[in-house]
Formats: sequence, structure tokens, C-alpha cells
Amino acid sequence: MFPPNATRSSFGSIALFESETTGREIRFLSGISAVLAGFLTAFTVSVVGEMPVGEFVLIALAGWVAINLLVTKEWPCDLLRHKLLWILLGAQALGMCGYIFSDLYHGSSIRDIARGWGRMGFLWIDILAFGYLVGCSPRNFYWYFIAQIAGDGVHTILDGALFGDWWKFGAGVPFTYLVLALSIRGGLWSTILVSAFAAVLHFAMDFRSFGGICLFAAALTGLRLFPRHLRLWVMPVMLIAILAAFLIYPQIRASDAHRSTRSDVSRSSMIIAAWEGIRDHPLSGNGSWFSNTDVLQNFMLIRQERARIAHVGGFPEANERAGTVAFHTQILVSIAEGGIFGGAFFIIFGALLVRALYRLTFSKLWHGHYAIISLFLVSALWNVGFSPFSGAQRVYIAAACGVLLLLEVEGKRPGFVGGKKSNEFFQ
Repeated sequence: MFPPNATRSSFGSIALFESETTGREIRFLSGISAVLAGFLTAFTVSVVGEMPVGEFVLIALAGWVAINLLVTKEWPCDLLRHKLLWILLGAQALGMCGYIFSDLYHGSSIRDIARGWGRMGFLWIDILAFGYLVGCSPRNFYWYFIAQIAGDGVHTILDGALFGDWWKFGAGVPFTYLVLALSIRGGLWSTILVSAFAAVLHFAMDFRSFGGICLFAAALTGLRLFPRHLRLWVMPVMLIAILAAFLIYPQIRASDAHRSTRSDVSRSSMIIAAWEGIRDHPLSGNGSWFSNTDVLQNFMLIRQERARIAHVGGFPEANERAGTVAFHTQILVSIAEGGIFGGAFFIIFGALLVRALYRLTFSKLWHGHYAIISLFLVSALWNVGFSPFSGAQRVYIAAACGVLLLLEVEGKRPGFVGGKKSNEFFQ
């Protein structure tokens, strides 16, 4: 795919290859790969479970990294040598070991073992591939992300929006990032106001999760209006206000209250069932997809009871089988399935997301790109707690790992990611 004679240069400049011509070729081809991976992630094929087509591009990139390492005895880019990348990869490898032990201990079905181990293995590969992509050029993350949004749009147009909701499952997220990208040229106040406006709009359109994400990102950006020594004191007040808005707003809109309550019942039941699975088997877990344990049955009972109390009626999926329900919590389901070791990656990943957002919020410097990066990382943090760990989410997790790597470099070279003090971001 890429020239095998490319050699490594200094990490400090991230000009990853000694030959200028080869460097341009690598950046161009890696950019094309980033676009393909992003655009095709919305489309899936059935391989045991649903697998994003864009993941095949990432697998090919990881294969190229392995071939280059075997042939030249060198990493194809210096970012692949970074300690943070190997912390993430090592945590995911430990998670895989946790899943293997749990499935053997509980005697999980072969199909669910294949899905569980494949999910863990593919995430490891995806993280490595994104390390390579952003190591070739930091702007590859943006190429990927723009293409991902475009791919989601095309997929929605071709297949229609889920549940017929064209805002929540179609235009909402692309619109937000577009107006945010336009607002950053207006400075800090413009970015804050646009983020807050997007939050209100999402709440009005009954897209509560992304409304809360936008509101939280706006608050983090708004903290920059205060002196640094006051930001830690102001932050808890903002978090309480956001939580109150998130919980109270659906009650104001009576027409949405029933649907919102049903959603809350289902998600909270998943969290309770996963937590009880962790409590019962903290080390051994409950096996991939809970195929040979009672976690799923417990979820059904909890959901039925909570639905009765909330007066929202039953659910059509009352007789779902093990292996057919994706719990909407990445960190809890990984620990519930693979034990505490099975969740090692998400524990570290979640902590690194919080650390990165803290550093962005309390950094002395400000770049407009930080608003987009903050929104992306807040979304990733939300997904750790409240989104399933399957399909396209693997690619999104790996992309967030790529951003974490770039921000780690940014900590050593201020202005690198934002591009204000360095032109490398746009090379």
C-alpha cells in the first residue's frame, strides 16, 4: 500500500519520513484511507455480527503497519511508538484476556464467543490503525470525521432515518458540527453562544442526549470566561445546572414525556442489570453477550417492573434472547461481560477522556478547533456510559483514541493541534 523504503525521522516535528516526496505520498494516501474509513463506517455487512465496512480499511492499515514492521524493523510513523498508544493497546489486550477467561469459565456459546472476542480484537486493530493515521498527519482525523458525517448522511438518505426521526438520526449532528465550525472564527463568545443554541435546539427536537452533550461542551468552553483559579469552583455549579436541565426539560414537553420515560426506563434497567452482574461476578464476569448467565433475564424483569411503576406499558422485546440485546453502556457491559479485567480499556479510556477535557478547559491557550475537539470528546465520554459497545461504535472509540494521542503531543508542543502556532496541522 505504502512504499516500504520509508524511514522514520524525529518525533518532534511529526514529519514522519525523511524523504519529502515520500512524506507527501504517505500523507496523501493516509488521507484517502481516512476518508474511506470514515465514509464507509455507516455501512455494515454481516460477519457473525454487524461489521462496519470502514473497519476493513482500518484492518488493511493495521496490516500495513505489521508488514512494514516485519520488513524494515521500524514503525512506519513515530506516533506508533508513543507510550499512551501502548497503554491503550495494553489495556485492550488485558480486556481480551478477561473476556477469554470469562467465556471459558461460564461456557459461553461458540457464536457469542466469536462475537465477543471479535469485538475486542477489532477494537485493538482499530486503535492501532488510528494511531497510524493521525501519526501520518493530524488532519487525517478531520478528513475521517468529515467523511463519517457525509457517510452517515448518505446512509440515512438511502435507508431512511431510524424511526422516521430525521433530526435525531439524520441532520442533527452534522448541522451542529457545521455551525460550530463556522462559529469558531467569531471567537470565544461566538463559539459559546452557538453551542448553547445547538443544545436548546436539540432539546426542542427531542434529541436529549446530544442536547446535553452540546450544553456540557458549551459549559466547558464558557469556563474560559472565568479566571483559571475560579474555574474549578464554577464547574460544579454548571454541572448541576446541566443535569437539572437534562432531567426537567422532558417534563415540560408533555408530548415527549411518555417516550422519554420509556427510553429512561430501558436505559436505567440496562445499567442496573449490568451493575448487578458486576456485583455477582466481579472477577469472572458473565461471559460474552451473557449467553450462559441470567443477566439478560434480570434486565427483562427489572425493565418490566420499572415500566409498570412508571405507567408506560410493556415493551415489544419482552422475549428477547441472549445475544440479541446490546446494553447501552460501554464501560459497565465490558466489566459485566469480562469482569474487572475485561473492562480495563474502558476504565482507562474514560479516565483519559476526562483528563483531556480538563486539560482543554484549563489550558492557557485557546484555539477554535478546541471547541470541535471538546464536543467530540464529550460525545465519546457520553458513549462510554450510555452507548452500546458494538458495530460502528468501535470505530468511534478508536477515533477518540487518535484525538487523545494528538492532544498528548499538543501538551508538549502547544499550538500543534489547533494550528495557530504551527502550520503542520494544515500540511
